[in-house]
Amino acid sequence: MIETVIKCGGRKEEFSAAKLNQWGAWAADKLKYVDWSGLLLSVMPSLPKTVSTKDLQMKLIKSCLEEGTWSYNLMAGRLYAPMLYKEAFGKKIGELPTVAALHTKLVKLGLMVDLGYSKDEYEQVESIIDHNIDLHSAYYELHQTRTKYGIKNSATGKFYETQQFMYMRMAMALASQRFSGEDKMEKVKEFYEAFSQNLLNCPTPNHVNLGTPHNGYASCCVYTTNDSAKSLAIGDHIAYTMTCMSAGIGAHIRTRSLGDPIRGGAIEHSGKLPYYRSLVGAISANLQNGRGGAATTYFTAYDPEVRILLELKNPMSTEDRKIRGMDYSFSTNKFFARAVALDEEIALFSCFDQPDLYEAQYDKDLSLFDKLYEDYLNDGSAKDFARARDLVISSISEAFETGRSYMNWMDEMNRHTPFKDKIYSSNLCLETSFPTAGYDDMMDLYSTEDHGRGEIGLCSLAAINVGNVKSDEEYGSVAYLALLMIDICTDLSHYELPHLGVTAKARRNAGVGVVGLAYHMAKEGLEYSSQAGRDHIHTLAETHAWHLYNASLRLGKEYGNAKWMHKTEWPSGWTPLSTYNKNVDELVTVENKRDWAWLSDQIVANGGIRNSVCVNYMPAEASSKASGTTNSVYPVRELALKKTDDKSITYWAAPEGERLRNSYQSAWDIPTEDMISIYAIIQKWTDQQISADLYRKIIGDDTVTTDEMIGDYLRMTKYGMKSRYYQNSKTSEGREIGDGSRGCSGGACTL
Repeated sequence: MIETVIKCGGRKEEFSAAKLNQWGAWAADKLKYVDWSGLLLSVMPSLPKTVSTKDLQMKLIKSCLEEGTWSYNLMAGRLYAPMLYKEAFGKKIGELPTVAALHTKLVKLGLMVDLGYSKDEYEQVESIIDHNIDLHSAYYELHQTRTKYGIKNSATGKFYETQQFMYMRMAMALASQRFSGEDKMEKVKEFYEAFSQNLLNCPTPNHVNLGTPHNGYASCCVYTTNDSAKSLAIGDHIAYTMTCMSAGIGAHIRTRSLGDPIRGGAIEHSGKLPYYRSLVGAISANLQNGRGGAATTYFTAYDPEVRILLELKNPMSTEDRKIRGMDYSFSTNKFFARAVALDEEIALFSCFDQPDLYEAQYDKDLSLFDKLYEDYLNDGSAKDFARARDLVISSISEAFETGRSYMNWMDEMNRHTPFKDKIYSSNLCLETSFPTAGYDDMMDLYSTEDHGRGEIGLCSLAAINVGNVKSDEEYGSVAYLALLMIDICTDLSHYELPHLGVTAKARRNAGVGVVGLAYHMAKEGLEYSSQAGRDHIHTLAETHAWHLYNASLRLGKEYGNAKWMHKTEWPSGWTPLSTYNKNVDELVTVENKRDWAWLSDQIVANGGIRNSVCVNYMPAEASSKASGTTNSVYPVRELALKKTDDKSITYWAAPEGERLRNSYQSAWDIPTEDMISIYAIIQKWTDQQISADLYRKIIGDDTVTTDEMIGDYLRMTKYGMKSRYYQNSKTSEGREIGDGSRGCSGGACTL
């Protein structure tokens, strides 16, 4: 039993049980499901007679976390926050430095830039910031700031920001870019409250870089190559450079197939594998937050090397046919799906022999591919044939075994989109879809001219915490702030590849998703697999899209439309209702709620909007922890989890898990066909796409049959899904495969 405690300054004093009880009563105040006395009884006997106050606090915090509930996580947060203040500032909560004093210190240390605020403005800031919010935050929110997001000296481990200081830095950095006077201070308040009240969820680059000398804010980088030695080398350079800039990579490597002629037949092509290995080297060469970068590479079902490519992640593949340092997405279309349904063979063609057929895979005119395919099939120029079902089964089997063999539908990506230019691939996490074009001259990458010779796709992210938004009006306000933040960051960003800055500012691609959907559904008492749940998600996805497109229209009026708006269908009044998959109508029993014809007319009158695209649904694995909620649109796997992020373990709990334990629907209890329906409904309203996870229990002697695999694939095709991300599976031993915790490179796409 404790007799003596050692204070932070080294002073010893007699242990006071009364003080400890008073402290615990404060921490447990209004937490209905916490037993402070029971916690003490379990902890105290294990402590030595002499203990530091810090060790005592950490022991109590750890015991709270091991309870694995939301209320105990909140209590752990209340015990943790005072420790952070002591460690960072040597002060109690009422004695913390002012924002001005902290910023002055950080500027001198070179960890911040001078944001240009006057003394009077800093005094106004001081009246806005509210450190008491920390005392109502879950432990994992505070821990995420402490270990990943707040400003710190990585060499010494010393950190300088607690949660509210971080949010204020971000708000002030954003407001300082376009506003002055009263408008600037009003924007500081709006951004700060959106961040601190967990309404607006931000990606890792924004948390880490806003207000600092580092101006990299893009989350996703997508590129393609042409079939030439120079272009392929430029592709590796793009991947290498953007990995250094903490972006996740989506790669479409267009090159001829194994055995194709080079230099008129003087050399035989060695196929795609050497170029894939080169890409792995490019993304692995530089560390991001202590690990190498990450990429997903896209190949099509009609590739002559498709059988090999489908098994590159399989640990049983031979070493010469194994490349496990990145992930892969299997690209198909409706023509292929018909062959799967009819159990037919498909012909395999090289991009070298039939370049027009290769390009037709990505054409908006879906009949063009069908016609060219039949023409080339009849003239006998196919390189090989494969049973379509075998390829689908191989792809899905790899997904079940590794979790990370993905799928995308290249025709749907190019059909249900506002873009006129071709989309060849998505990004690392499969939620973006925008055009790219290969570069043939390295100098074009470093040009600041709008020369039209190549394009890298770039996207900046944000999310709205739907579990915390209280009204339709508030939803609209947060949507506007999300796009405004992305717009400011697009202009503020440093572009290591100058032409990337030209195209990024011309496109102004944005991707705003959601976090907290599972929490929201639990509060509403709705299940993902019910008709009422599907109808509700339909209305919510419509609300999300409505407010974002209106916000982009407003920004277009305030700052001008995207320079390349003419490369989209927005000026003609496009909305997602123009091109969505009509089969989705079978899945819901509610009507659309908003006046989309009115919005379309408004967009036409304005000549378009500020952003080429506005909506996608990213995993948000890291940032959802900072927002104290569930990630993305996913159902929860459990009510409490230990989530691994690099070398850090975070004890996560579902919000209000005790009160809502019977309302949260576990992902493992949702049939795959119901999750497909949910994603299809959301995709209806989405101009990009979704990091769409699936879940499957495989308990006892249960097996996933080939009929089930084929049925799932055809259902995803029928209802217009553009992509399928992780295939999560849970065995009877409790082992989970593909649990989605890896996230994206540098924490970028994971928000």
